[in-house]
Amino acid sequence: MRRELLAMVFVAALVVFSPLLTLPVRFIEPDDATYYAAMRAFAEGKLVVTRSELVELQREVAEKGLAVGGFRSIQYVNVGTGYALEKAPGYPFILALFHKLGIERFVNFIFGLLAIPVFYRMVARAFDPKAALISSLILLSNATFLAMFYRVYMSDFVSMVFVLLGLAFFYLGLEGDDWKRGVLSGLSLGFSVLVRYTNAVAYAALLVYSLWLTRKGGRKALRYSGIVLGASVPMFLLLMAYNNSVFGSPFSVGYSKTIGYTNFAFQYILAGRLEEGLGLLWRNLLTHPKLLLEGFPSLVLLPVGVYIGRKNRATPLLLLWFLAYFGLYFQYEWLRTGLYIFMTRFYLPMAPALAALAGVAIGKLVEERKGWVIGYALLALVLLIDISSLQAFFGFALSGGPAPRIGGPISGPGRGAPPGRG
Repeated sequence: MRRELLAMVFVAALVVFSPLLTLPVRFIEPDDATYYAAMRAFAEGKLVVTRSELVELQREVAEKGLAVGGFRSIQYVNVGTGYALEKAPGYPFILALFHKLGIERFVNFIFGLLAIPVFYRMVARAFDPKAALISSLILLSNATFLAMFYRVYMSDFVSMVFVLLGLAFFYLGLEGDDWKRGVLSGLSLGFSVLVRYTNAVAYAALLVYSLWLTRKGGRKALRYSGIVLGASVPMFLLLMAYNNSVFGSPFSVGYSKTIGYTNFAFQYILAGRLEEGLGLLWRNLLTHPKLLLEGFPSLVLLPVGVYIGRKNRATPLLLLWFLAYFGLYFQYEWLRTGLYIFMTRFYLPMAPALAALAGVAIGKLVEERKGWVIGYALLALVLLIDISSLQAFFGFALSGGPAPRIGGPISGPGRGAPPGRG
């Protein structure tokens, strides 16, 4: 039965993903154009480009009419010897590889088909196949998940996939006492940091989870975490080598030359700028909840899923997974608020944890003789909200209209938020 359900999930992924590949490509933010330019440059072996090459890349984006709103900005920074990518290098390297094969449009398609079965196996192992099936359907229909699947010239979807693979392999390997999955976990999490630096927060979730298991008598948890960390080291060394080659130091990144290292409320608070940090938190408290519910409607089922799964060893990992990314980005400075996708894309790595716990909640309800109607009604409501939110995104993205207003801090930093810092 489990194999049949896994096959159903895989077919559902094919059915959901395939139509999105037929839609025309649009660059929604300067970030899309930046990754496109980096793909072209990296495919030619150019980690640093000249000014004339950068101008030519900007002209190409504009002439192809790919950019919504007609922007020409590409987020490269001056490094003295030329111009280098502001963002983490992991995703442009992947894009460049697929570009050389002429199939860059299929990057998210391939990674999505890899991630969904692993996600299903994790939830099925932790709970049961029915919960895994429902969770997979919730994840596959999520508005933020699908919107970022469509935006192939953005790192968000693949960033989420590597976090999902890393944490899922960690759990599956730990439960099955399989050190090889620990190595896969470490490689996946390590590369997730090469795709987006803030994915390092996933290690914090794993550490707390391992300490919790150790306290409960799971002596092998910390040893297994050591395997994961050890397997991550090669990825960190690759990142340091890239930084040293491009920026002159293994510990320098492109963002240090633009927005600097002050991105989160806790940094303002630790620097003694309490009013600015609290002002940033207040702004996000006023803007994030509504957009989070648009981008992740299954969020309302989180408390129910945690309660129902409270005795399961996977539940603390899923909750920590959610809290790591929610806690990080709820205090983030550079977020746009004109449309849910500009904010919720940063939260995307927590989507699998939300989907899993929502599937646990609905799965429990549908098993009850008097609760199955409520369970299926909740599932239908979540899917309906996702469809509505996704329709709003594609209505904007494919219209070619001007970009929504960019939301800046209400008080505190006061610098406003430039497009798409991530």
